[in-house]
Amino acid sequence: MAHLHVLALTLLSFCGAEVLAEYKIIKGVPTFCGSYECPKFQVLKKYDTFELRQYDTTQWVTTYLELDGLGLGIMKSFKRLYNYINGDNSEGLSLEMNVPVRVTVPLHGSTNNATISLFLPRALSTPPKPKNPTLVLESFPPTSFYVRCFGGYALKSDFEKQSKVLAEALTSLGLPFEEEYGMAAAYNDPLTFFKRHNEVWFRSRNQETR
Repeated sequence: MAHLHVLALTLLSFCGAEVLAEYKIIKGVPTFCGSYECPKFQVLKKYDTFELRQYDTTQWVTTYLELDGLGLGIMKSFKRLYNYINGDNSEGLSLEMNVPVRVTVPLHGSTNNATISLFLPRALSTPPKPKNPTLVLESFPPTSFYVRCFGGYALKSDFEKQSKVLAEALTSLGLPFEEEYGMAAAYNDPLTFFKRHNEVWFRSRNQETR
């Protein structure tokens, strides 16, 4: 249960930060991934406060996100994902914990369609089917995202603020992006005090290829 509490609480942390996070690529792996596997990407272009990344094909396990003021809903939602990688699947297969934990929230209308997802290992060509009917498997082809990184412990309000900053920057530069929903990605457990890494994503409407 340790991973459950550690990673789910990442999205409920107790103090925010506005500092832009910096990172390096070492042997093809971003330093912010730490010891976990995370999606592969290539930086297509760097801007002053964000970058355009092209991600390789990715697979995720996803469930609906229960949003509430106390944060208990996100724990319940994450527990379903945690149970899946802990063997509650069609093959009884236990999977390694990966990052990020990704939250997708509609920016217009009801937030009842919000989801929370966990990145699945790249070596898992055919992920086992979930037993829980509220979980779905998702696969995305190579996709370009505008990404803004920031450090520190992040509250829901911090992700919302950073998402707004990114959207305004994209609009001012005339860069088309999908405005229907925003994504937040969390990479660290609450016991990581330094060099924390958080991200907000918007999908580019100009899907660039390598």
